[in-house]
Amino acid sequence: MEIFLSNYNEMLRYERDMDQLRALALWITLYKRDPPISSLPQPTEYVFELIKFYSQDFASEIVDNGHISSDALGRFHSSLFSVNNILGITQEDITRASEQQRYRNSGFWEMRRVIGQFGDVAEAAIKDRVTHIITAAVSGCIIGEYLGLIMSKKFQHPLPVDHMVFSRSGIQPVNGYLPENLSLSGEHILIADDAVMETYTSRVMIAKIKEMNPQAIISLMTIDIDPDTKKSGYLDQFAHVYTFDE
Repeated sequence: MEIFLSNYNEMLRYERDMDQLRALALWITLYKRDPPISSLPQPTEYVFELIKFYSQDFASEIVDNGHISSDALGRFHSSLFSVNNILGITQEDITRASEQQRYRNSGFWEMRRVIGQFGDVAEAAIKDRVTHIITAAVSGCIIGEYLGLIMSKKFQHPLPVDHMVFSRSGIQPVNGYLPENLSLSGEHILIADDAVMETYTSRVMIAKIKEMNPQAIISLMTIDIDPDTKKSGYLDQFAHVYTFDE
């Protein structure tokens, strides 16, 4: 069954699939390399690649068709069934990952409200010489990949897009994780998320990016910003803040 981005009521179906990716993200933060997984020599890197692959696949479906096709969803479900068995991810793990979201009413489907403006944001980010997109996984994954595809397809300006996952204390993100051998591309890093309703997540992301490159210039792209966060002056630390008009 296809999922249409324009139909708000279908967000519940999107959420079930996003919970599968959230469980993968949670697994990365909990895996201690013991016992080893014989069929996966580098299991955490493999799981990062899965999150990347399906985020990009879903974003590409939206770019090309305006919805996520039944074929794409079928490939996703088939792959995740096998991967979950290998990694030992259970339905309880998926439920736990879902419950650890800070905001359960936000998600990448909110891009439907402003999807026509992504070209303007892409053009502005290119003009401002953004060099690497880092998303807040998993709600920001498809949004970041979508922006990257618009940059590449519409403006012939491809950029790397990678996804940061978080260990948590309850729902609070406390540490950010990126693929082990990742090097940031260039100096201007764009954080992409669906919503900035608090400062905890972006603080963790900034800390991780600065750990990797203390000289990094950091900008932010988001669809929704909490009014109190906007008024607080917190956003002043970003080189650029890309938002959308509604």
